[in-house]
Amino acid sequence: MAQLIYSSGALALQWLNYSDFYIEKDEKKKINAIDKNLLGGEKVKKNFKYNLSSKILKNSLEKIRKKDNKRARQVYSFYEGLKETINEINKKMKKNSYQFWVVGNRTVKKETLMTDKILVEMAKNCGLEYVCKVGRNIPNKVMPSLNSPTNEVGEKMNTMINEHIVVLRK
Repeated sequence: MAQLIYSSGALALQWLNYSDFYIEKDEKKKINAIDKNLLGGEKVKKNFKYNLSSKILKNSLEKIRKKDNKRARQVYSFYEGLKETINEINKKMKKNSYQFWVVGNRTVKKETLMTDKILVEMAKNCGLEYVCKVGRNIPNKVMPSLNSPTNEVGEKMNTMINEHIVVLRK
């Protein structure tokens, strides 16, 4: 019997009704290959050079890197992919058209990544204008409201409880 092998990319594809991604367990490599093409899927080198236009992200990454270099590289990889995505969308946009981004500010190694503000910094560098941001609570969360980011007993922090809709104009 075919079943979905969970990955972040596979779940999104399931929502989009791509039935080809219901695969047998022994074909796990096929489904995992999807993640390499998603934001953050391409791993950066151990001694990567920071070359993104966000000062906010740079400060957060320095804090994360002091605690866990591998995790900092994973975070950087995501934002590097985000920058490339903004650029690619921007190439197809007409003057006075809009981009709408729904983002959450997650916490990594006790550092809150202000993705809404990081997105605005990167978008400005791509020639986009910040229009506005609308916040909203996440109503039916699947993940818990608290977790233990350090895996230390009793130490808990809030997870993402709201999201931001960021509006940009070319």
